[in-house]
Amino acid sequence: MNNQVFVQMLHILAERRRSGEREEDRRRAEVIARCPEIGQIMDARREAVMKSVYSAFAQPADENLPEKVAQWNAQIKALLVQNGFAADYLDPVFQCALCEDTGYVGKGKKQLCACARALYSSLLENAEDFQDAQTFAQFDLARFPETPVDKDGTTQRQKMARFRDYCLAYADALPHPERKNLLLYGGSGLGKTFLLRCIHARARERDIPALCVTANHLIRTARKAIFSREQEDMDAFYETELLLVDDLGTEPMIENVTVEELFNLINERQNAGLCTVLSTNLSLTDLQKRYTERILSRLLDRQACQVLHFVGKDIR
Repeated sequence: MNNQVFVQMLHILAERRRSGEREEDRRRAEVIARCPEIGQIMDARREAVMKSVYSAFAQPADENLPEKVAQWNAQIKALLVQNGFAADYLDPVFQCALCEDTGYVGKGKKQLCACARALYSSLLENAEDFQDAQTFAQFDLARFPETPVDKDGTTQRQKMARFRDYCLAYADALPHPERKNLLLYGGSGLGKTFLLRCIHARARERDIPALCVTANHLIRTARKAIFSREQEDMDAFYETELLLVDDLGTEPMIENVTVEELFNLINERQNAGLCTVLSTNLSLTDLQKRYTERILSRLLDRQACQVLHFVGKDIR
């Protein structure tokens, strides 16, 4: 399922870290079996460091500890070489030294590492949900009538051309579009879902981490996470660079789940500077009635959200 790809990536990264730790344990046992002196030095180093940590508030720290640790490290490397090992044989084992297999790099606000982006893209390519991805190249303006839909005489086809161009520009500007959020609303059969999926497909082409889910699946996942107290599946929705939620308004209204989780998701993603695209058949009035003013105020924040109102004839 496409909405599970990001979680699958996180699981794989976690297994990489566990695999690295197991390899470190194996190497340590191998080295100590061949040269017990290395084990004794490692024990002395660990004891000194732990003693310094535990006694930090009870007495002055050992000012010579950094020098002692450096000496122990040099002795270990020398003994490794003498016993036929590489000098860095006991260094931490990572597939990616840049992020140390966490998938994230940077100070302060973390960003996905290049290795995580590549893994995510690879997983997406193998997700069967994407075999028939909808793209901007497949968007057929000829399907929309040349019937005026605005007071200024703008036709439905002209309006959809503008919406297509905006959505394409939004997708090409990811992860830093002028406005992070995008709300597509209006009647059914007007192209909202198609354009949402076009944005998703374009993000994948550009290796932007993205999750595309229905509102129904999102809320059911939230409910399961709350009652099982396992937030990992929901973490993906909060952390992915681009989240696309289709058919907002069709999900079940679960007390203490639907409205609260939706508000928290939109609010936290907005505060984190992440991109969110939502589509709904509901009017703005109906959105306010269903989700309260708090959520609607986030969706209509002109600093953060672009609103596209779809009108015209159902083309399905």
